Amino acid sequence: MTVLIVFDCDQTLDLSGGPIQVSKLYEINTPPYIQVAIVSPSPFCAQLPFPRFVTGDTRLENLLAAALAYPSLINIYVSDNRGDDINSKMAGFSYIHPKDFHFPIK
Repeated sequence: MTVLIVFDCDQTLDLSGGPIQVSKLYEINTPPYIQVAIVSPSPFCAQLPFPRFVTGDTRLENLLAAALAYPSLINIYVSDNRGDDINSKMAGFSYIHPKDFHFPIK
């Protein structure tokens, strides 16, 4: 099974005020099984070593580009932006708000 998990940056990842720890993204990024990607143009995410899709004019275009680059059985988009739940659905992603995205307790 392959899973693509795409993240917004601002107010989603901890380096820009969000609840999700970037350090945990390194743990779950296990290609080809789980691929982490970014669709945020935020400068906070510019230096992260994950594929970044920000060439489209809209978030929907960036999600579609990520899905095309990493065909997966499950696509998940984590973002706090208004309207991204709709963009997720249009791009074939399941939407999760950052406050609802949790890592297993170890």
